[in-house]
Amino acid sequence: MTIFAENMPKTKIEQLRSRLIKKVREEVVEKFSGIDNHIIKAVNVLDDLDNVGNLLAEHAREWYGFYFPELEKIANENELFLRLVSELGEREKLTKAEVSKIHENGLTAEKIESAAKKTIGSEVKKEDLAEIKLLALNALNLIGERKYLEKYIDMRMREFCPNISEIAGSVLGAKLLAKAGSLKRIALMPSSTIQVLGAEKALFMSRKKHAKGPKYGLLFSHALVKQMKREHKGKLARTLAGKIATAAKADYFTKRNIAAELKRGLEARVKEISKR
Repeated sequence: MTIFAENMPKTKIEQLRSRLIKKVREEVVEKFSGIDNHIIKAVNVLDDLDNVGNLLAEHAREWYGFYFPELEKIANENELFLRLVSELGEREKLTKAEVSKIHENGLTAEKIESAAKKTIGSEVKKEDLAEIKLLALNALNLIGERKYLEKYIDMRMREFCPNISEIAGSVLGAKLLAKAGSLKRIALMPSSTIQVLGAEKALFMSRKKHAKGPKYGLLFSHALVKQMKREHKGKLARTLAGKIATAAKADYFTKRNIAAELKRGLEARVKEISKR
């Protein structure tokens, strides 16, 4: 190759060099301009929001528990608990009338008012309570941000990967896309690989120990797989992976919407497995 380059005229070498640079530049632009890059980044942020939001909510529950421990059992949902703490906070403000403005369930509002009057919690300074309320507000804002981001992912997935979105769901489809790296890669993957996306560590360990490999990865969170009995989950995950593989090919190569056809086949398979 070196001898060939040395024998070439300088003009030819410069032309070849400029063509190679142009080709590389085009490939880089194509790589970073794809919509799937934005979807992948968004779904990765979504996972981080889940982790950080849950952590902050947990800290808010524990910290506020010094002041009013009974509220944690009455307000089980994170969003309700955080709203009560951030918007009201002080026990004397947790009356039925005020709580009802946040939560429509009158019985729950009565329980909160009654518990606030009889609480075994300790008194805290205004400065401490202000920090707890701020923490709850920050956790609540993260929950709100997550909702907006989920809507964005759903919109982009339905626009860019309508077939995958219909079969896997927008968020799960985006997570599969992120694991694969791009729509092109998942479109070229065999269904057996799609089936275990997200279970790479388990797959590696099974091969290392010559044991049975995992039956599913991220597909475990699919609603249809969840509702199946344990012994049938693997079978349905295999079918689901096949449908997603077909959906990905349609989204990438033909841009044809075949989701209805794929869903009918998937539903038929669910009924067949359920009868067993």
